[in-house]
Amino acid sequence: MIDAIQIPILLKAIDFIFDEGRKILEERRARRKADEASLQSAGQEPVKDVSLAEEPKEEPAAETVKQELLASKIDELLWRNHEGEVQHLVRLLETYSRNYHLAKEQYAKWGDALVPPIIVHNMTEAENSVIETTKKLEGVLSRVYKKDINPGS
Repeated sequence: MIDAIQIPILLKAIDFIFDEGRKILEERRARRKADEASLQSAGQEPVKDVSLAEEPKEEPAAETVKQELLASKIDELLWRNHEGEVQHLVRLLETYSRNYHLAKEQYAKWGDALVPPIIVHNMTEAENSVIETTKKLEGVLSRVYKKDINPGS
């Protein structure tokens, strides 16, 4: 058995799922709610986004789950079978996160009214990629830890 703390890539994966990924998704939800509110005030019908259908449950249990995962031991054979996939997904998430923050910075420079559609598209695409890849990573980590990993997002 291997301690999770001894494997840096696993630490990165868990940190992303419980910290960075959650922040990006919360920012997305807040922006979408603000967009919906502005559309409703203008008398238009807001467009529903399927990926935002389930609202996050603010649970203090997410931090508890994270600490349990960091403290738990994993089977060395299971880790060796999934290590490459976890590394790949973490690299993808780092790239998507970097793309998201770059688009967010460009969005802020242009301002809400003048932002080009390509920047909005890039930000949305990065968010969607983060959501999709995070779900894949949760699935892989669930197999490695032999338990369901869902931080409540």
